[in-house]
Amino acid sequence: MGRYEIIYTEMALKNMKAIKRGDKSYISKMIDKIEFCLGEHLFDSISQCNKKKLKGKENTHRLHIQRKFTVLYTIEGEREKWVEIHKIIGYEAAHQNYSQIDL
Repeated sequence: MGRYEIIYTEMALKNMKAIKRGDKSYISKMIDKIEFCLGEHLFDSISQCNKKKLKGKENTHRLHIQRKFTVLYTIEGEREKWVEIHKIIGYEAAHQNYSQIDL
């Protein structure tokens, strides 16, 4: 378990199930990347983690996973921080809809 807790919303779990049907081997790599980048290095800037706060959004961030998927998440909590993952969508779809994303 990482330094920061990761919570998946119902929508994020549905997104993962849809990905699993099409690419079962990729799910474990995706979870490892999420745990590493958000569970261990949430506030660190490291080259392995392509994450950013979305412009014009209060508390919405994204993590790219190998230019294949985008994880949309918020950082919650006052003293004890945790991550809430809201959606996992295709890389291209995310780029086309950043302005419409509202978590």
